[in-house]
Amino acid sequence: MPKASPSKAPLPKKPREPKKVKDVALNTMRVANYQAKLAVYEEEMAAYKVGQRERKVDKRSAQRRLSAGDAEPAAKRPTPARRETPEACAAGSAEAARAPPAKPLRRLPQVLREEKEAAAAAQLR
Repeated sequence: MPKASPSKAPLPKKPREPKKVKDVALNTMRVANYQAKLAVYEEEMAAYKVGQRERKVDKRSAQRRLSAGDAEPAAKRPTPARRETPEACAAGSAEAARAPPAKPLRRLPQVLREEKEAAAAAQLR
């Protein structure tokens, strides 16, 4: 079952201990196999714990940055009136300070198809 948070990696599973058997050769083979699986598990668990520590540190630093931004006095926070250029203030229009609208990030499939056809036609010429 997946974890609730996608950034949290699933825990590695610890191998089960082998059952004791009277046959010494079979028992040593099972123990050796278990020891190998246990070594792999311990490496994976160490990597998991390092990743979780990094995740926790990143989370705390983000919280510190947010709380530091909240601690800034209101007088120093930029307001829309302070962001306007002097020319825009003189003109009395807040619209003059705004940048032109950006290109749309997503195009319609029909436009994409037309662009591909135009590019293919340009290569054939």
